[in-house]
Formats: sequence, C-alpha cells, structure tokens
Amino acid sequence: MPVPHASSAQGRQESKLLVVATSALQLAFVVLVWLLAIVPVALMALGAAVFQAMKPAVVKTPAASPIKT
Repeated sequence: MPVPHASSAQGRQESKLLVVATSALQLAFVVLVWLLAIVPVALMALGAAVFQAMKPAVVKTPAASPIKT
C-alpha cells in the first residue's frame, strides 16, 4: 500500500505562484526594514564625516589682526 503524500493529507496543495509571491513580498519587507534602519545611521555618519572635514578649514582661517598705527 502506498504512503500518502504529505500535501494530499492536508486536503489541497498550495499554488506555486502564491508561494513565490508571498516569498517575494517577505523579502521586500525585510529589505525595506533594513533600509529604514541603515539609511538614518548612514546619513549621520556622512554628516559627521562632512563636519570633520569642514572643521579644520574653519579653524585654520586666520583672524583679521588689527592694524597698528
């Protein structure tokens, strides 16, 4: 006597298109969550790098000395 297949025991088989669509949506959701977590941190790091690059330029500018008469 043959052993019944696991999917036939459940009553109906899932559609392959539905499985693919669900997997694609789950992957898109995971990518979206990662981007929402990474983008603000990346922008803060970029801002800190720009601030550090601009800081020496502001500090090295000599102040105008008063003219002695």
